[in-house]
Amino acid sequence: MHNKALHVTTMCRDKIINRVLVDDGSGLNICPLSTLKQLKFDLGKLHQNQVNVRAFDGVQRDTLSAVNLDIQVGPADFNVEFQVLDINTNYNLLLGRPFIHMAGAVSSTIHQLMKFVWKDQELVIYGEGSHSNGYAPIVDDVSRGCDFYTVELVNATGDDLAP
Repeated sequence: MHNKALHVTTMCRDKIINRVLVDDGSGLNICPLSTLKQLKFDLGKLHQNQVNVRAFDGVQRDTLSAVNLDIQVGPADFNVEFQVLDINTNYNLLLGRPFIHMAGAVSSTIHQLMKFVWKDQELVIYGEGSHSNGYAPIVDDVSRGCDFYTVELVNATGDDLAP
């Protein structure tokens, strides 16, 4: 069994972006400032906002700005609001719960894929390293009517389970 995070490949501003982290534990979509620079985004269009975020290590920091980017995930186009942070990361973009809920996506780290419905078809976007050739996302259609499940792990004692 592995413990790999789910990274997918997307397109943004006519550039392929790999190492896009899909993280259902994040309440924000995050774009590192370094990614915006690589996308040749006009940094003069950034306007400071008052969003304060807490990182995994508990450190709080202010975002530089919010920015809307058009991204393509497989054949589907999305306009996504990202919080811009000047941080060093091992991902180029982070798609958190706001994106996951907007897309109606179900992500699975164990299966290294993300599924969502687009134009009345269920799409499967495979994680990097599972089926990807490294140049573009791999998208497979799946039949309608598949079941999806999510599991939440909760600490429980024997007393909690008693009838």
